[in-house]
Amino acid sequence: MKVLLCSSEKPLHAIVEAAERLGAPCLLLSPEAMRGKTGLELEAAFHLAARAFEEKSNISGKMSNEALLFLAREMNFASALRRVGAKDARAFVLVCEKNVPLARVKKELGLTTAKRIALSRMGKKKGVYFEGELAVEQLALARVRN
Repeated sequence: MKVLLCSSEKPLHAIVEAAERLGAPCLLLSPEAMRGKTGLELEAAFHLAARAFEEKSNISGKMSNEALLFLAREMNFASALRRVGAKDARAFVLVCEKNVPLARVKKELGLTTAKRIALSRMGKKKGVYFEGELAVEQLALARVRN
């Protein structure tokens, strides 16, 4: 998984279209939405999205959009975008499920800056559980509750 803090001079919709051509599901998130996220939580969003496609219970037609819905814990794509989606091309976080070469990502998306973000795998311990474990549980339960 590749997680980058990026900026670009291209408009955001052009970056989204370019990210689709990378050949791996990618999310464009706001930096504020990434606070407190763990590697386990991001991996779980993609895993749950893949399971939804296998079980034909997906809401969106694209794997990246389905992962965004899980990560935002929403059933509505517009609400998910408002909650965790990138708002400005000058500062956004790119999360690619697969490890796409950095040079290709920079070229395709026209990035002016791209810094790797090191995420904690599990997060801090909260009682007997870790933040990542609790977040994954919330991701899975969000669909059940809605």
